[in-house]
Amino acid sequence: MPEDLTKLHARVEELSTVILRHPAIPSEKEVLSALEVFQTIAKTLLSEKTSTPPPTKTSTTTSTATSALLSAVRNPHSQNAVSKAELLALISDRAFEILEHKPVFITSPILDTYISLQSLLSRPESFPDILDLYRYKPVPKPSSSQGTITYKDQNPDKPSAAVTPATASAAIDAAIKVRDLPLAIATIETTYCTRAYKRAKFLRTALLPLTGVALTPIAAYTVASRFSDWQSTMDPSDATQLAMAGILTYTSAVATVGYVVMTTANDQMVRVTWAMGMPLWERWVREEERAAVDKVAQAWGFKSKDKWGLEDSDEWEDFREWAGVRGMVLDRVELMEGME
Repeated sequence: MPEDLTKLHARVEELSTVILRHPAIPSEKEVLSALEVFQTIAKTLLSEKTSTPPPTKTSTTTSTATSALLSAVRNPHSQNAVSKAELLALISDRAFEILEHKPVFITSPILDTYISLQSLLSRPESFPDILDLYRYKPVPKPSSSQGTITYKDQNPDKPSAAVTPATASAAIDAAIKVRDLPLAIATIETTYCTRAYKRAKFLRTALLPLTGVALTPIAAYTVASRFSDWQSTMDPSDATQLAMAGILTYTSAVATVGYVVMTTANDQMVRVTWAMGMPLWERWVREEERAAVDKVAQAWGFKSKDKWGLEDSDEWEDFREWAGVRGMVLDRVELMEGME
């Protein structure tokens, strides 16, 4: 087993060296390959059951310093033996160094793999830093001069710089698993709270419906003009205007009701709700943020609903204040059981 760990240790260092000492810009495939090997090694190590061999009966003289020295001389490699914990720590450190390496451009698949790896290792402490790098890290570009690399600053607020909901959820779950409340809050701030995420959500879910709304007048005019050709009780132009007004009124009323229903839905809220006066648009675009804060509150607070609101600690009060600053209310009294 020590020989196997030593070989794995050498393999991790070899893969890291290939990326960190790359003569040019490491490709996404090369970085992903290294991280995936790290993940495979970590899964293998964590799946193995640690077994301690039974102690052997030895005389008192064999436990002396002289015998230990002789044993080390006979087995020179024993002093350089690598433990499983040290190897797992090395994998975590090398993965962070690879993503932090300036010529490495962090793509969405690379970020997903890194989050998965560190979550497997139960080492999510680096998530806020890496998530910031994902948005702010300059883009490496090969220069016309041989062997040189130029860097271009990227816009951290562009939609493509947003973390995917699945990746953000996995990162927050990892922070919750290690019971680190400040880390969970920092992870929420670097994922759901960013302007890039809000813009990406708008493009992903709201752009198509709004495009339909913009095209509604054209469709209403087309239908209204057809309607005017089918009637003979009034002037065609008057009939077209009347039908178009009716169609637009109906569609506007239905769209308004649907928008209000969608933005005011609260069945999914458990312990964290929006403060009074929060704009409907902001409620919708920040719903994932509120849900993440709600998840953290349920993970850290009392499990029994009867004790909700009775948590008393400096860390919990800081969390309540942070949520309040962001327009959320933790354990609204009038919504708690028995307080209606």
